[in-house]
Amino acid sequence: MIKNENIGEEKIMKTRLTKSEFAVMEVLWDEGEELTSAEIIQKSKEREWKDSSIHLIINSLLRKKVVTVAGFKKTTKNYARTFVPVETREQFLVGQIIDDKTTTEDKKGIYSYIIGKESDPELINYIEKLLEERKKELRIKSK
Repeated sequence: MIKNENIGEEKIMKTRLTKSEFAVMEVLWDEGEELTSAEIIQKSKEREWKDSSIHLIINSLLRKKVVTVAGFKKTTKNYARTFVPVETREQFLVGQIIDDKTTTEDKKGIYSYIIGKESDPELINYIEKLLEERKKELRIKSK
């Protein structure tokens, strides 16, 4: 799986995607490895893409800076670019609701809502553990 180790330290920005763009991102996130456009078409379960369509979508995702060119793969006759997401699925989704302009009060409301919706005690314990670890990190940084 593609992971960004600096989660929480990057600038969070909202990027709006079309349904088709999001479907391509889902394939990239699900596969967790760099893919060519032909591989994206092949691994897409919900849609049947044409070559011309997938190229337009990928170019749009490149312009929006949500995917990047990772390298090249040898195909039958030539080389094809490979693509990877810039952010993990989690980073992207959080960026859709929290950005640099989100106030502390807004964040409190968002966190309260999410935690209030959770009914699995195991997940609640996991959240508590994450919060305790984060508090320790902040104490160490402040020293």
